[in-house]
Amino acid sequence: MFHAKTKEQTIKDLNTNAELGLTEKETTKCQKEFGKNKLSEAKPPQAIFIFLKQFSNFFTIILLVAAALSLILKEHFDFVVILAAVSFNLVIGFIQEFKAAKTIYGLKKMVFITAKVLREGRVHKILAEDLVPGDIIFVDAGDKVPADARLLESLDLHTREAILTGEATPSKKKADKIFPEKTPLADRENMIYMGTFCLSGKAKATVTACGPNSEMGKIASLALKTKEKQTPLETKMKSLSLEIAFLTFAAILLILFGGVIRGIALSEMFLTAIALAVAVIPEGLLVTVVIVLTLGMRRILERKALVRELLAAETLGSTTVICTDKTGTITSGEMRVEQILTADRVFNVKDFKNTKDPALMKIFQVGLLCNDVYVENDEGENENRWKFLGDPTETALFYAAGKADLKKRNFEKNYKLLDEIPFDSYLKYMAVAQKNLENGQIEFFVKGSCERILDFSSHFFEKSEIKEFTRFNQKEKFLELNSQLSQKAYRVLACGYKILGKIPKNLDMKKETTVGLVFLGLVAIRDPVRTSVKEAIKTCEEAGIRVKMITGDHKATAKVIGQEVGINAAENEILSGEDLDFLPPAELGSKICQAKIFARVAPKHKLQIVEALQEKKEIVAMTGDGVNDTPALKAANIGIAMGQGSEAARETSNMILLNNNFKTIEAAVEEGRIIFDNIRKVTLYLLLYTFAKVILIGGALLFNFALPLLPVQILWMNIIEDGLPDFALAFEKKEKGIMKEKPKNISEQILNPVSKIIIFLVGLPAAILLFAVYFYLVNKGFDENYLRSLVFITLALTSVITVYSCKSLRTSICHRSVFTNRFLNIAVITSIFLLILAIYLPGLQTILKTMPLGIFEWLFAFAFAALNILAIEIIKKIFNKPKIQMSNIK
Repeated sequence: MFHAKTKEQTIKDLNTNAELGLTEKETTKCQKEFGKNKLSEAKPPQAIFIFLKQFSNFFTIILLVAAALSLILKEHFDFVVILAAVSFNLVIGFIQEFKAAKTIYGLKKMVFITAKVLREGRVHKILAEDLVPGDIIFVDAGDKVPADARLLESLDLHTREAILTGEATPSKKKADKIFPEKTPLADRENMIYMGTFCLSGKAKATVTACGPNSEMGKIASLALKTKEKQTPLETKMKSLSLEIAFLTFAAILLILFGGVIRGIALSEMFLTAIALAVAVIPEGLLVTVVIVLTLGMRRILERKALVRELLAAETLGSTTVICTDKTGTITSGEMRVEQILTADRVFNVKDFKNTKDPALMKIFQVGLLCNDVYVENDEGENENRWKFLGDPTETALFYAAGKADLKKRNFEKNYKLLDEIPFDSYLKYMAVAQKNLENGQIEFFVKGSCERILDFSSHFFEKSEIKEFTRFNQKEKFLELNSQLSQKAYRVLACGYKILGKIPKNLDMKKETTVGLVFLGLVAIRDPVRTSVKEAIKTCEEAGIRVKMITGDHKATAKVIGQEVGINAAENEILSGEDLDFLPPAELGSKICQAKIFARVAPKHKLQIVEALQEKKEIVAMTGDGVNDTPALKAANIGIAMGQGSEAARETSNMILLNNNFKTIEAAVEEGRIIFDNIRKVTLYLLLYTFAKVILIGGALLFNFALPLLPVQILWMNIIEDGLPDFALAFEKKEKGIMKEKPKNISEQILNPVSKIIIFLVGLPAAILLFAVYFYLVNKGFDENYLRSLVFITLALTSVITVYSCKSLRTSICHRSVFTNRFLNIAVITSIFLLILAIYLPGLQTILKTMPLGIFEWLFAFAFAALNILAIEIIKKIFNKPKIQMSNIK
């Protein structure tokens, strides 16, 4: 903890020399002891092992068995479809595994920089990876800090540490201060850290930690150790596949046993059992799930978010908690002038371009000429593309002046800089003396704290006139405004100026700028809240999703921003990183769940928050853009990175926001819910009449009847049912009110209570009823081929037509237009056409052993289908009533 030690103690503990640096011998010894100044690297597993691991997935094993059975039957179409499903599954798993190996590469890019180092009394420029603890380094404005270091000397040094702390405000560094050992990282002003950026000033420092031991290295190690959570869809698909496998093999064994007892040839029963297995196992399900996910990813991309993994797209819809970084997500991540207050008016951003108020123009002049920022390309009209180098607060003044079409280079043509007082935290102001080349006068431009500039001012600007401060309450008015702005988390600067008729022989800047100023007004600067964020957070809350804000800022600032966007937190609902460190383990989980805002947090705290929420069975989405966010992004069920964030954050995340806007998260959650809805519809449709075939064949064996369906007919039905309508369901559009519902419970399966009730109260009774008709007609002496053809078209047609009832599990078929999904209509028409061919095309009649049927048989099939649709709609009507608590239905 070198921030708690003096410079002398640090030099002594590191066994270095502040004037000469380390020797070559000492450097070699240190490198052997500490290694290179590089982040920890995980050895990526070989691709072949990642690939083979995918075969351990139980659903994959079932599909491979089904593929083998199809090949035995020489049903090449089914064989190809099943292999396609397996291939998709393997690709998804492979990509997910391979992503973990990429995580560290983004972090490594942070340290491929050079460093200026003092060794044996001479300054050298070396690769940052060759630094060792004890090295004396130099940093200047524009440099990336090459390693963690304790400052020895600093001159107006400001660094941007958002990549580590998440705080947008620049950190002012002071070499001479000492801080308590438990001081949070963001408040250690005598330290600089690897990967952060020097905005202004210069410094001399001694390296205290390199590579894995640096703060950046600790985050890298934490990210490597953090395990990715299995997505809810993976868990639910695994559970579903186990249920299907158990029921399938149990049914097949019963049918084989029954057939052998009845004296049917074992070879014939074996072929029947294989056909049933292929029919019962919904090999089209995984392919359709992939299609649903892919379409969802495409829609999410259209709404400005890139989902990096298929399975992550569905998880978005299950999200129950969003832990959002403040800087860069809720706010823009850049300091901007939001208001300028003069004695008689308040100017908002939209007013900057539309007014030529003298006081406002003078404030912009002070902001440009009393400013150390360098701008590379302010010739363009789009201020968003200007490149600035310097303090973000001063950059905000440049940006605001640009809104009023004012640029520093235009002023510099008429002014010459004579002298300057740089900003100092003790003086609390900055001043410049500029000679006006047009009239020869000297003008002083001053900016700083409100209290200090008011102390220096004898006059103020009001209604285009310069007036004298004659009453004390005139200054009190500005002090009150300053207080109000500070309470709203603004950084407030006051501006003033002074004009001398001629240049004095001995220019005393301090004397001239501390008396007789004309007070111009206050400039309110902060990292602005993004438009539409408040509305998006409200929508999330209506959808049952809790939004928790995480920031490196202080509690007071975080609370104000939270209130502005609708996260209204009481004092006991705001926790700091220090609070998390000292909370008893027994209380930690409940306190984290209760809290709405987390302030002054470190990377370990973000990970702690995510894991605590997951222990409470929450599905957590975590946003972030810095290296400090990578462990939490990886641990979260959904890691969401900013498009303009660090490479490490993007590589670790599941989704990237291309516009860095919280509103996009809300849109992605909606799409995730649509994805899960469509997966549920497809699953219900595929399983609705799956076991009807088992009941029909099992019943025939029980009563010693001829089989009502032949293996080849079952396989043709499989093509009609699984081949087209289920794929078309993937294209279903969203249903109304989807974002008014609560998130799915983590334990809720793909087949929810309504789906299971439909299967058992519609699918099974329908199969029993159809067998009863078959039983009756057999006893009446009807021909076997006729009966099989009737059962064949009735079951196939019912399955195809009832797909329309599966378009929505919430609303009636009458309230869901059949024209919302043209792909489904095409699929149904095509399936019916294939069914007609099977009955009337001579060649297929021979293969499928069917025979032509009359109008009566078709009317019976349509009536049977209509009866099933009616039953489904009644069940939906009953069990979707608000009074019914579906969670209580087992």
